[in-house]
Amino acid sequence: MNQLTAYVLVGPPGSGKSTYAAKLAETENAVIVSGDDIRAELYGDSRIQGDWSEIWDEIDTRVSESCGMSVILDGTHCREDYRAEAIALLKSYGYDRIEAVVLETSLPNCLERNANRERNVPEHVIEQMHSDLQQSLKTIMGESFDRFTFVY
Repeated sequence: MNQLTAYVLVGPPGSGKSTYAAKLAETENAVIVSGDDIRAELYGDSRIQGDWSEIWDEIDTRVSESCGMSVILDGTHCREDYRAEAIALLKSYGYDRIEAVVLETSLPNCLERNANRERNVPEHVIEQMHSDLQQSLKTIMGESFDRFTFVY
């Protein structure tokens, strides 16, 4: 029996998560579940944060519809509690191999990439998420992922 693999992308806005997800989806024949895409569909613009429970319900639906295929959760997951929630969801649908893909992009690079893209995230949000991630990376190896990949 094949293992069901899921990838949880971890990184602040501008770190390259969506670009990495697209490449990974090709090589692994995986489905991408993106919070940004869901916000754009639900609210007409991915910059609108919207109702998290509504967004999470749609993430849950899309993961359930992806069963039998590898799945990539494309989101920031900058805090341990967010990652734990993602792991619990994936395990509930039978994903037995869950990999954290941590994009360790420097804050200046995240800010520069953000400034050069169509959809800008406020700089203070990137700074806060980058800080949250740096803090949570101190203990990420103790989280219940099966594998860790760090992208620099």
